[in-house]
Amino acid sequence: MNTSRFFWILFLFSSLSLQGQNYEKWELGLLGGVSQSQDDMNDFALHENNPAGAIFVRYHINPNLGFRANVLYGKLTSSDANYDDRAKRGFSFSSPVTEFSFLFEHDVFGHLRYKNAHDGSFKRIFSPYAFAGFAYAITNPETNYNESSQNAQKLALIELDKAQNTSKYQIPGIVGIGFKQDLSKRWLLQLEAGLRITWKDHLDGVSLSGNPNKNDTYTFLGLGLAYRFATDPDSDLDGIPDKDDACPNEAGSPNFQGCPDNDNDGIPDKDDACPYAKGPAELNGCPDIDGDGIADSEDLCPTLAGPAETKGCPDADGDGIQDKKDGCPNEPGPASNRGCPLPPDTDGDGIYDADDACPDQAGLAKFKGCPDTDGDGIQDKEDKCPNEPGVFKYNGCPAPKEVSVEDKKVLEAARYGVQFDSGKASFKAGSTAILDKVADIMKRYPQYELTISGYTDSQGSDATNLSLSKKRAEACYNYLIGKEISAERMSHNGYGEIKPVASNYTAEGRAKNRRVEFELTPKK
Repeated sequence: MNTSRFFWILFLFSSLSLQGQNYEKWELGLLGGVSQSQDDMNDFALHENNPAGAIFVRYHINPNLGFRANVLYGKLTSSDANYDDRAKRGFSFSSPVTEFSFLFEHDVFGHLRYKNAHDGSFKRIFSPYAFAGFAYAITNPETNYNESSQNAQKLALIELDKAQNTSKYQIPGIVGIGFKQDLSKRWLLQLEAGLRITWKDHLDGVSLSGNPNKNDTYTFLGLGLAYRFATDPDSDLDGIPDKDDACPNEAGSPNFQGCPDNDNDGIPDKDDACPYAKGPAELNGCPDIDGDGIADSEDLCPTLAGPAETKGCPDADGDGIQDKKDGCPNEPGPASNRGCPLPPDTDGDGIYDADDACPDQAGLAKFKGCPDTDGDGIQDKEDKCPNEPGVFKYNGCPAPKEVSVEDKKVLEAARYGVQFDSGKASFKAGSTAILDKVADIMKRYPQYELTISGYTDSQGSDATNLSLSKKRAEACYNYLIGKEISAERMSHNGYGEIKPVASNYTAEGRAKNRRVEFELTPKK
């Protein structure tokens, strides 16, 4: 079928389809613009734009969603001559393209346009829209491979490209965006840009001899006009045109803009909460048998008058509890006690003294009436820091701050920085300087405790090594006490030659095994 014949058939189909349709559901439009190929010879060079045009029919499924049938005709070209890095290769490509596409559109502000049109007013709506769909495209590519200028390897790839199935028919996916501007109730202006994704790399006849990892696409940028068709239907046959009918699918009275009133209470069904039972306007058309001002549909006691607070049921003692649910219907009391008076609650925390573990201190139910002053979820009697919010792990005290990287490095350096005279627990010259830094760290982190562990190499007897390691750990402990570090925050022990960190068969390894380790841990 040639293109012109398809246009006429599409136009005839759309014209027939418009008969009897509701107002503003159908549009017919034209687009003029440019088409461009993005392939092995072109990225987005502006001078490769070619004139293109389209005709379309659009049907509005609802105010914001529409379906569009599109016929587009254009031309696609590309050339290596537009790029310095590809000019020597000298490929070029040209093809007409005829495209039949089927698109879904989402019009962001379409509901505003329809609302204005139905009440007879009109506002010029500017609305962005997005579209997506697929197409059936017919191309007839002609590719110039500039074979006289190619080397043998390139010529071999060109021959492979020629041997590929260069189908003239494509089924591309389409995505795009656009903008619509209403000019009047009937005419609108639209601008759109759409990308066609061909899913393959042979639209231009070049693949292996170009970039086989890049699939070909093409775009269409168009500006055009659309005409919005309208009829004057009366779907419910009540003599009121749909455009003026507030209830176009239900026959009704002109007194209610075409809406029905089935119970004849003077309230149209669309505004009547009880359209089949007569009732007053103040109750939105619903009946009230007991006359208590509460509609029967919401009245839990429709034959007994009662206040709104108890949903229409009687409340003799006025405590807000329905008599039928009140354990003491003639004596006021709270709902928590089934409407009966409450037993004593000395501290006024809502927990009766009989059930209150702390009857003289207002507290929380989850702690049986005992307080949690700092609100950290740990009751005061179990909270070591009752006036300072903390965490359960640290018995209600704040979590200790993280030891800095620099201070961790100091503690690591102290492992070998603290040195002793051979076979003794006396410090070598310079060892106390790093112990002073350890003391400073302890003062900066008052929420931490220090564990001091002494170790030796395997030289000597086990008993001698164990004793020496304990004495050296104790010497560090005593030195830190002298620097005003609380003994309660420290512990020390020696472990002799166990837990070596290096081989005891070399002098270097034994030197590493002779150490005192300092470990900071948060207080429990």
